[in-house]
Amino acid sequence: MVNEILTKIRSKRLEKNYSQAYLASRLKISQSYYAKIENGITKLTVDELIEISEILNIDLSELFSQKTTSTQNSSIN
Repeated sequence: MVNEILTKIRSKRLEKNYSQAYLASRLKISQSYYAKIENGITKLTVDELIEISEILNIDLSELFSQKTTSTQNSSIN
């Protein structure tokens, strides 16, 4: 679950063309510390998660949602 959240954060950061250094500066942390968070080496705090979601303009529920890879057939017979 944690890796999925970090992957979503990284994807959204790249989608917005934000560098790790930019996010780190907004969070008032070093770029190397941010890189460790994004790579799962350092644990992400709740406060950091909230700030990142605000910076990236992504809802927390989107970060925690688990999308299924299987397609369900919803046709009516």
